[in-house]
Amino acid sequence: MGRAWRPILVGVAVAAGTFALAQAQVFEPDVPAASAVSGGDVERGKIVFERSCASCHGSGGEGGSIGPRLVAAGIDAAAVSAAVQRGRGVMPAGLVSGGEEADVVAYVVSISTP
Repeated sequence: MGRAWRPILVGVAVAAGTFALAQAQVFEPDVPAASAVSGGDVERGKIVFERSCASCHGSGGEGGSIGPRLVAAGIDAAAVSAAVQRGRGVMPAGLVSGGEEADVVAYVVSISTP
């Protein structure tokens, strides 16, 4: 009868370890700090947005066929930067980077402020 409990104990140990890792969110990426994306130019960001983002989010961020409406959405700079860097839903990661990313972030924040 001593051997019958071993598989149960191993199962409980694996389940407890999995639960502990899930709660610790060890593999959860950090959201970049807002200061890491500051300094973008809104006007340049509008140009880059229209070139790289408007096909999905609509002109001026009014909403498109695939991408959600960004106007008055209340999105902060860290969330925009994270979405641009990592992608979100059908949006691929890294459509813009560097100075263009900072500019697009500044533009999207400017149009998403309610």
